[in-house]
Amino acid sequence: MKIIPKIIAVFLIYIGATLSLTSCAFGNREITYDDQLPETCRQQLLDCFGDAYILSEGVEKEKHFFDEFEHIDIITHYTQWELIYEDMDRQQHRFTFHNQNGRKSPREHMEDSIENYFCDLVQQYYQQEFWDGTIARIPGGREKDSAFYFQSYRLFSMPDVPETSIMFDQRLHYSLSENIDFPQLQLCNVFHDFPYILNMYLYVTYESSEETKRTGQRQEIETCLQEMIHEMAEFTNHTLNASITVTMMDDQGAAGSFSYAVLNGKFFEKGRGLEFEMALHENFFKNH
Repeated sequence: MKIIPKIIAVFLIYIGATLSLTSCAFGNREITYDDQLPETCRQQLLDCFGDAYILSEGVEKEKHFFDEFEHIDIITHYTQWELIYEDMDRQQHRFTFHNQNGRKSPREHMEDSIENYFCDLVQQYYQQEFWDGTIARIPGGREKDSAFYFQSYRLFSMPDVPETSIMFDQRLHYSLSENIDFPQLQLCNVFHDFPYILNMYLYVTYESSEETKRTGQRQEIETCLQEMIHEMAEFTNHTLNASITVTMMDDQGAAGSFSYAVLNGKFFEKGRGLEFEMALHENFFKNH
């Protein structure tokens, strides 16, 4: 009978120790970013937005994230600002940025923020004006699975292709914030003025298992896409650079694909691949 109280005592000690360890393991870690980014990066903002922009007061923000590896709740405190500027048509635009820069310097973080804003701005315009209407006309188009985005040329270097090392160095030292003026930005000129490209990935479901009908469906898809590319090329004064990949789907999954590459508003005969990427770089940097 004397053993039972001892067992209970040991059990209570174990429970107490476990609770103590749990409270330590599931604690909090707070991270605070206090850099006054509008002051630190004032020259970048002036270069990109001129001196007529309106800047809001900083708003304190808080973000929670549970780290499952360390079993702690990470609380991040940062500041967010909104910058308002007018474009050439006196339309107002808003650029929102924050100082949660991780391990990057303020200038690097601002460069990334400006690039993300630029890409989103261009992508939204071309998607609404060209892509969405085209997808709606394509038979079997899977809009939710497809992707449309605007991004800079790929940064890469291959030892067996000496030209790529020069390309890598040129791209590495290119700064968007040193070359863009948002109040004067014309969306029809983005492919001429900046080393960026439209990437489009389209997934389409075959509407029949008969090869003749599948061939007809593919031809209809190609007609829609070529019309869209022609419209984009006209809008951009034949400076459009784009890459389009179409994946055909059936009940078994992927059932074939085809693609286009567009350089200066014309189809690149050699298609997507290394030669196309090298041509993109050469086309831009030889004139800038």
